Amino acid sequence: KNCAVLGFGSSAYPIFCGAAAELSRKIVENGGWEIVPSGLCDAVKGEDITFQIWTASLLDKLASMPDASPLVVKLSERINDIDRTDTRRQIILESVAVQIFSSKEVKEAAAKSFMSRRSSSFARQRAVASRRTLTERRSSVDSRRSSVDSSTVHSLDSSHHLDSSLHCVFEGVERIDEAITKALQSTSRLRKDIFQGQILSRMDLLGGKESENETDLGDDNESTKSVRRKTSLIKIGLDLCGNPPYQPGDHVQVYPHNTISEEKLGAFVGNLAGKLNLDDEMFVTFENQEVSLAELAVTAPILYHNIDQLVSLDSFFKTQASMEAPIPTQSCLDLASLATSTKDNAMLKELGTNKAEYDKMISLCGMKWMDAFDMFPSLSGQVTLSFLLSSMKMNHPRSYSIASCKTCVGPEIDLVVGSFIFSRGGSKIEVGVCSNFLTNVTFGDEITFKIESNPSFHYPLDPIAPLIFICTGTGFAPIRGLLQKRSYFRSRGEKMGTAYLVFGSRSKKEGLFEDEIEKFINEGTLTDAYKCYSREPGMKKQYTTDIMKNEEIEQVLAPIVSSLNGHVYICGSAHMYEMCTSVMIEMTSKFHVLKLNEEGRLHCDVFGALNPAGSVIARSRSASINEGSNLPSRRRNRVRSRKTKAYRHSTTASASDIDISLLNLKPVKLPAKKTTV
Repeated sequence: KNCAVLGFGSSAYPIFCGAAAELSRKIVENGGWEIVPSGLCDAVKGEDITFQIWTASLLDKLASMPDASPLVVKLSERINDIDRTDTRRQIILESVAVQIFSSKEVKEAAAKSFMSRRSSSFARQRAVASRRTLTERRSSVDSRRSSVDSSTVHSLDSSHHLDSSLHCVFEGVERIDEAITKALQSTSRLRKDIFQGQILSRMDLLGGKESENETDLGDDNESTKSVRRKTSLIKIGLDLCGNPPYQPGDHVQVYPHNTISEEKLGAFVGNLAGKLNLDDEMFVTFENQEVSLAELAVTAPILYHNIDQLVSLDSFFKTQASMEAPIPTQSCLDLASLATSTKDNAMLKELGTNKAEYDKMISLCGMKWMDAFDMFPSLSGQVTLSFLLSSMKMNHPRSYSIASCKTCVGPEIDLVVGSFIFSRGGSKIEVGVCSNFLTNVTFGDEITFKIESNPSFHYPLDPIAPLIFICTGTGFAPIRGLLQKRSYFRSRGEKMGTAYLVFGSRSKKEGLFEDEIEKFINEGTLTDAYKCYSREPGMKKQYTTDIMKNEEIEQVLAPIVSSLNGHVYICGSAHMYEMCTSVMIEMTSKFHVLKLNEEGRLHCDVFGALNPAGSVIARSRSASINEGSNLPSRRRNRVRSRKTKAYRHSTTASASDIDISLLNLKPVKLPAKKTTV
């Protein structure tokens, strides 16, 4: 019963590491004992130090036990060797070489590279033509077989010589040529499925002005003063990137841009060592046999991503480097050694070693990388690109459901994005990096993205299959694409089955796409739509599950759930998905819901983590029969877990994910009120 818990989360969210806290509580309730206190790794403040301290503490405890293995003892000694850890980090830093070239140098070298490769191509074409001529002569004139034209052979040899000489010139004349060559040779590492599109339009559906939609988050979030909601419809043009295909229900991974002004970014780059400019290009190399690329991809992903790549500093700091992330405690200690003033040195050391002071600074100003030289002026001219490459976090793409059907809208992708801007009571304002970027784009802005196929949420092959769509808020996005496709089928005169929409919003004022939904109903794309509101003034709170339990609506939906060809699409939080599944079990039977999953007719596009102890769907088939008698837990925390990601992802539950013991259970009694975070 000895246990240890290490949680990963982000203090940017109201509930931090809720899964770890719940697991620790369950361990104590069941007579377990935690060998060391729970470790809580914070993505905002840096996870490295917490992980190292917790791991070292755990290994110390394990090594001190009477039956400890020699391997554990050795590992404990090794992980507690701080000097070794610092040495490893220093090795990585010293192995990074960054060459800086001006924009003019790169353009000239690129033009030379292009002309060299073009000349080489012409030489190879002449050689091929010469070989073809020689073959024709041999086949047509047998009598002259022994006297092949020596000039032809000479032309072949000279063309090969020309090719190799150009290659040699291309490879070895100047440093910039070598950098260009390596960058071209390493293009195989670049993703061919990443596209560069252009913003066609952005329409703010909700919260376009700062004074709008300011709401209190409730009793569970007393430290948070207010939150401003903003929801936008973004249209991305595909003409500039080859018009890639997609289907309604697919996802788009968007690579966010940092919301930093050109002036501030220019000042930041100007404060780096080497007197750099934004339009300069950097070429990064890494030479060390002791450190594998696999280790580098984990310890310094932004460095790994840029090895042998020629990247402009403007692009690097706007799109790749996480400029708005807090400076981790370890980086504070590293920067302390670079600070030239006693004041900055002492403050950085204090922040790197005193967690309370570090947390206070995070609350006051955010401690963002982009503000490093404003907070610690003596770092100006001391921080190198190599240091940033080995220390900064990388901006990772975020996934969004596509809200359009290409057949209807043409060469574009529509996204429905909601952003939340809130304060925890200090001066720090919390924003989502990618959602904030998307809800502030303007016409003509460039956007980098990747399309992810999601067949589990595609439109059914059977056009006459009856459908149920259940969603809340921005969860209408993929449903919108499916309805557009259905509208297109209807316009062609295809026969279709019934389709019902259950749509939950906070209020009528915040209802999204009301006009489009009415249009779908009027033209026959939707048979009917059932709406509910959880924050409508003067009305009782209603959620999707409440409206589904309405007797008249249940009589409409239940036959589709229990039919042999009905499909159910659910898009929203994992909590909503879990509750809707419970209601479907109530209105039909567990057998029908099991069959719906088993045949792939229950389609889910959800975010947040399902509670593994209480989920109706996400349970192992190997669970015991007695386990099924426990009522599902009602704790609904959006947390990170190993099995689910914090950003939006899709999942279609398979038969193996459903606990067959549910077939012997009585219908689950749902609570009258839903708790939301």
